[in-house]
Amino acid sequence: MSRKFTVQRLVVTIAMVLFALIAIAAVWFFVDNALDARAGRQFERIQMNAKSQDVEAMMGRPDVTRPCGKYMWWGSEYHGENDGRCITEVRYEHFLSAWVFGYSAHGRVVSKYRYVSE
Repeated sequence: MSRKFTVQRLVVTIAMVLFALIAIAAVWFFVDNALDARAGRQFERIQMNAKSQDVEAMMGRPDVTRPCGKYMWWGSEYHGENDGRCITEVRYEHFLSAWVFGYSAHGRVVSKYRYVSE
């Protein structure tokens, strides 16, 4: 009888832990999704030639800062190869996506796009 009781307690404990992990993951996903949607609304408001300070005031502090890539984008529109206009790129990371802005040497927005992982 005590062995059955122990197995039953183990199964219940495992089920409770799994339920808690699933609940935490679901809350995290929905919160991150809501923050990603908010970032998307802010992203759409940022215009070409905006100051980096204005972007940071709207989007917050970037998660990643790095040199610009080889190509220039404005949203989903391809603007050709980077001819040196884009110097620094900042990324605002979210679950499976990022909002990205490229800045000129003078700290002005010259590129922006959304990266989505597949």
